[in-house]
Amino acid sequence: MTTLSISPAARGTLVEALHKLVDASGLVITVQGTERIGDIKSAIARVAPRLVEKVEVRANGLIVSEMAQYRVIWGVVQSPGGSLAVLTPHSLYENQKVSDWSSFFRVEVLDPIVGLASQGYSTGSGGNGTVSEPAFADAFANAYA
Repeated sequence: MTTLSISPAARGTLVEALHKLVDASGLVITVQGTERIGDIKSAIARVAPRLVEKVEVRANGLIVSEMAQYRVIWGVVQSPGGSLAVLTPHSLYENQKVSDWSSFFRVEVLDPIVGLASQGYSTGSGGNGTVSEPAFADAFANAYA
């Protein structure tokens, strides 16, 4: 696992919000592509359409997708070599057991996103301040919103 870091220029941007999300979450999914932000968002929406059914975009740029059993907080930023996405699942309410929604998350989001690897994207995981893909961490260190 590789520790995720950001550049000083990324402070106060969506990049920092995603960095904090990785720090605070036990599980994140990462996606890296060579195209622009809109293209990677479209690819994610195509394979995991539930992510775009009920959406709130926060002031800091984070996207909150609410499903019946859970929510996913995510965002996409630009990097010098393309774009990067971070997605993390969360319970809908306090004290909700992960086991109540984890199988739905796996089928509706995790497996389809991991499947993007067969379409030329690099996918990985992480959490607690780290990511599984060193190339993602390197690109994220130079990401911008």
